[in-house]
Parts: sequence; structure tokens; C-alpha cells
Amino acid sequence: MKVIIHRGTHQIGGCITEIESNKGTKIAIDIGKNLPSINEKEEDKIEVEGLSVGVPDFKAIFVTHYHGDHIGLYNKINPKIPIYMGEISYQIFKILQNRLLQAKIISDEDIKTIENFKTFKVKEKIKIDDITITPFQVDHSAFDAYMFLVECDGKRLLHTGDFRTHGQRGKAVIPTLEKYVKNVDCLICEGTTLSRKKEVPMTEFELQKEAEKIFKENKNNFIMCSSTKIDRIATIHKASISAHKLFVCDEYQKEILKYVDSISRSYLYKFNRNVYSYDKNLDNIMNKNGFVMLVRDNYLSKNILNKYPNNKFIYSQWEGYLNPKFTLYKHMQEFVPKEHIYLHTSGHADYMSIKNVCETVKPKIIIPIHGENPEAFEEMRTKRINNKNIK
Repeated sequence: MKVIIHRGTHQIGGCITEIESNKGTKIAIDIGKNLPSINEKEEDKIEVEGLSVGVPDFKAIFVTHYHGDHIGLYNKINPKIPIYMGEISYQIFKILQNRLLQAKIISDEDIKTIENFKTFKVKEKIKIDDITITPFQVDHSAFDAYMFLVECDGKRLLHTGDFRTHGQRGKAVIPTLEKYVKNVDCLICEGTTLSRKKEVPMTEFELQKEAEKIFKENKNNFIMCSSTKIDRIATIHKASISAHKLFVCDEYQKEILKYVDSISRSYLYKFNRNVYSYDKNLDNIMNKNGFVMLVRDNYLSKNILNKYPNNKFIYSQWEGYLNPKFTLYKHMQEFVPKEHIYLHTSGHADYMSIKNVCETVKPKIIIPIHGENPEAFEEMRTKRINNKNIK
């Protein structure tokens, strides 16, 4: 088994991992677009022979989840190479991409590419010639995110993708590894938070209690978070119910929540009866009783914000987007008021969670990805590499 990290050993996001068997079968895990950077006009190029350029010789691409820094370059890949996603992840991704099509951000050709994606189910073994891939669902800020167990040549490799243990479903991560994965030869592990390893993240439950307090103390509440961050929205939704506030969003957001409600059996994701899509007819009841409304960085949200100047604005996304050094700063500055409450918790594992994963699967080799401090893994008595033949 040969492993090549084309991107991701010294950066957050934009990860591309190649795995090749001794017989020459190649697969890739994730085809991520780089996150917004300090360089405003920086072009995101991907030139991997057999994947994006030259004669296609990869048999498949497996995507851990629908965030752009893991799937954003799907339209740069040779169309003859099949792309696999989780079934639920794929449906949410399609809703998002159709929204981008309406906004003329992507093209009809991009939609056609997406319609050819293949899907997989949790713990369903997928055979790609002499490589076997088994997906395991994990907790992350993206709904329906996965780790992959890859087996070939008598070796076992675990690719963690992005994960955490402090979210709504985080308690299941270690038991899943103990039951279904056990020991591996190689662990490819995310290290997003290892540059700030002393931080102990707020849990989603703690965030819910803090949001509930804010909603009870303030009549009109706006909260900005990603439209596909389902666990965060579920957290805010529960807080709004406890605070006896109307829960409002736009039609696009409601479409996503309606889909999640339809496929989930968990009470956490039951949105249909308590979610209202905004129109002018709601203004009377919003003015009378107060509300919690999900907003994004667009002019529809800004127009509604202007209708309710006496409000509490909560920012629940990565704080880096508000940093003047980054590309999105000027854009975000237009939509996020200076007077706002920052209420957020990471979608990524903290130091102890990563350490627990390492100790659970006991790898012979660890390859750090999706982080800026790969050296932190050395403290866990591991060997750090970029390219490796696993023998």
C-alpha cells in the first residue's frame, strides 16, 4: 500500500490523499478546495496526474463530507472517475449546489457532474478492485460526515476526515472505532485544532444553554451560521423552543431542514412543525412575540435585519472570517455588525480527542493532515510522514 498526501500536511482544508495498492489500483480521498486565504486573487490549482490531468488512472474518489474544503474541486476532476459520497451528504450537497446554480455561481455542467456521483451507506463495504473501503459515520459540523477504513495488501488504513467528540453525536466516535476498526497499520488524522491544543471546546449542549439564556433575555435574535451546519441549527432550534421564540429562516434553509427531518429518526432533527420561512405576513407575530432567525451574508438577510434594528446578533461561525487579513473580511464586514455576540464551537476534534483516537486504533504510522501543526503528533509518540510505502 502506497500513500501520497498531495495537499493537506501543513494546511487546514484543501486536502487530497492518494492511496495505491501493490497491483496499481488507485483511489483518492477528498478533493478539497483551499479555504479563503490572505491572498485575495490566489488561484486554487490542482494538477495530479491521472486525477485532474492526463489519462485518468484513479478508480474512484471518496468524499468524507460536503464542505468545500473537502469536495470543492469536484468539477476539476476527470469526469470518467466516479465520485462517492454518503447518501444524506449527497442530498444536502445537491440542495446547496442547486441554490448556487440559481445564483449563477456554478453552471449546468457542474450540476450534471454532481448528478453522476455515486453514494454509499454507513458501514457498507465497497470493493474497488483489490481495495476495500468501509465508511463510518462521525460527528462533525457537517451532517453525515465519515471516516474511511481502507484495506488492501494485507494492510489497514484509517482516514479520519474531519471529526469531533464534543458535538451532539460525538460520544459514538470512540465506541465505533473500538467495535468496528480496532488496530490499524496507518492512521491519516486531522489536526485542525493542534495549533491551539490547550483549548477545551464548548460542547453543543453548553452552547444550547448559552443561546437559550440570550434568547430569553432578548426579544429579537438573529444568528448567522452556515446553512448546512445541521447540528448547530438543531442546537439553536432547541434553544429557541425552550425560550418560547418563533424560529424563522428562508425557503432555501427550510428545504434543507425539511429534508433532514424526513430522513432522521432522532428528536434532535425534528424541524417541520416549528420552523417558519420568512415572508411579510410573519412580521406582525415577529413584532409581537419576538423570534430567533437564521441569517446569512446576503442582502435578503440584511433587509430583514434593517426591519428589526433592536436585536441581538449572534455570530456562530469561524471567527477567522472576520479577520482583516482574510479575503472574506470586506464582504463579512457588510453583514456582521460590530456589536455582536460570538457564540461558536469548533467542528474539529481537540487535542485529547485526537489522542484518544490514536490510542484506540494503535497505528504503526500516523500521517497528519488538515492542520498547521503536524509536529504536535510527535508528542503522541508517532512517526510523521508525507509519502510512504506501508510494508
